[in-house]
Amino acid sequence: MTFAPLKTEQLESFAARLEAFASEVGHERLLEFSSRLGDLNTRERDRLSTELMAIYAESASNEAFGLLFELNQDGVMRLIYHHLRRSFFSVDPNDVLQEVFFNIYRYPKNFDSTKPSAFRNWTHSIVRNTTLKHSRKAQRNHVVSLTSPDRDSERELPNLEPEDFDGRTPLQQTEDKESNEQLIGAWMLYLHFYQEAYRYLTPREKRALYLVEVDGAPYKEAAAELGVRVENLKMRIFRARRKIFTIMKRKFSAGEGAYDREQLGQQLDSCADAGRATAADRRMNAPAPAVEKSARTTGRFTTLKPAKKKVVKDMEEGS
Repeated sequence: MTFAPLKTEQLESFAARLEAFASEVGHERLLEFSSRLGDLNTRERDRLSTELMAIYAESASNEAFGLLFELNQDGVMRLIYHHLRRSFFSVDPNDVLQEVFFNIYRYPKNFDSTKPSAFRNWTHSIVRNTTLKHSRKAQRNHVVSLTSPDRDSERELPNLEPEDFDGRTPLQQTEDKESNEQLIGAWMLYLHFYQEAYRYLTPREKRALYLVEVDGAPYKEAAAELGVRVENLKMRIFRARRKIFTIMKRKFSAGEGAYDREQLGQQLDSCADAGRATAADRRMNAPAPAVEKSARTTGRFTTLKPAKKKVVKDMEEGS
């Protein structure tokens, strides 16, 4: 991790802030570093960062952390770019930088300031682990696109597109809305039955239940306010809850019975309509009865042959 030199205006401002902070905490080494900030070598700047981190780990000073961030953000960013060069997937280095300093801000107790270059080595490990974490996350969040790869590209690599795991389709939004509406309706119905059952309680049961379930008072305090023993209060609340449960169960059972009867009636009506329609179709589509040659008729002749002979005889007589 190499340090980028501060600009002239940044150098003067940073030296003034560092001097004021060193005077406030009474740190002689920081005062010395602030007087020749522009001439510090790499080892001395490592020592300055380690001292600031040690002060922040001990006192949780926001000013110390701010100076630490301004002094090292460019060097940390260079190290992040170095690690991201080996990553195939696109990762925002600013996100990595933000998480690196967030970890530094969050876990100062893990820092050991016994060596002058302790901050450099510690930060290097944080940058390596954080960059690897973001690279793996970017790899999981990418899918191969169905579109063809770019023809002008030198290597025929698949076109990778980020998959939006948080995106919701219009169908999912509609289903969620309907589910919420049904849930609200069911909850309002439940509260309606609860209110109906609550009216059947005695005033003492209502008061005890209100203190425990609405106000959230402990049994001991509620019993002291009602002037009864804790055992008596528990029995009173138990009876009130059992009464509400029994009334609500009866209400729900009556509702389910009415619903079942209505559903059964609708099914019977549909079955009757289907039966009548089937009988009518059978009558309309029934074939005409076939007459067999040997069948007997209810007319004058018993078979077809005598009738034929009679017709032939009449024709001969007429002629």
